[in-house]
Amino acid sequence: MIVVVGLGNIGGAIAHRLVDCGQQVVAVEIDEDRCSRWRSDTGMTAVHTLADVDWTTIERVVVLVRLTEQVDSVLAELAAADHAEGLPVYVMSTLELAYARSLGDLAVEGVRVVETPVSGGQVAAREGTLTMMIAGDGPDDEAFLLSTLASNVVHFARYGEPTLVKLFNNVMCAYNALSMAEMLVLADRQGVDAGRLREVLLTSSGGSWVTGGFVDLVDDLLVKDVALFEHSVGALPALEIGAGADLEARLVLARKLLTA
Repeated sequence: MIVVVGLGNIGGAIAHRLVDCGQQVVAVEIDEDRCSRWRSDTGMTAVHTLADVDWTTIERVVVLVRLTEQVDSVLAELAAADHAEGLPVYVMSTLELAYARSLGDLAVEGVRVVETPVSGGQVAAREGTLTMMIAGDGPDDEAFLLSTLASNVVHFARYGEPTLVKLFNNVMCAYNALSMAEMLVLADRQGVDAGRLREVLLTSSGGSWVTGGFVDLVDDLLVKDVALFEHSVGALPALEIGAGADLEARLVLARKLLTA
């Protein structure tokens, strides 16, 4: 049996996907409306606190709460729970980088913390095609994730690296979203229907994952992750592509990094 902590957009999709894969899932969620929907949709248990979980049958825990301090609170509660020794806990939330780097040093009694930020959005979570970045994993974690939630698992040697890569990914998503927003506005100013431009981008070289999901992007989460990145790494570059920007030289340099 698996505990899923957090039934937000991604957490709820992951919990439902696990059920689709034949897993028994106990949801932990403070919002009663989400709990009620979960019980109605699945016929399975939803509780408000970890203290309400029957730990005698729990084999894994998935954590998908929003904030780092919430993750820390969950791990503290897990340390006090009467669960099996070595319980794998997959932390899929996007964390503050310093906290993610400290995961290996946290004294969480009886728990094996696996840093596992995810990418792909709600649709991929529901379909089991997430990309997962992972550190602190054991011998059977990849097999479990690929058989349920992920189509791609990328391993990292040190805690913190998955979170940093996740932040790079989310910041690039923000750049792409802002670029698309600027092009849509510019098209409108030039008398071109913005919907027609998006229709072309969906199947053309200028498009990206953001093109298909643009309308449903959760803007405040992008803003949060950009702020996390700036706090952890530093100010982001303002990208210039016009005259004098030396676009070609910058592209060549980046390609060299991929082939070094």
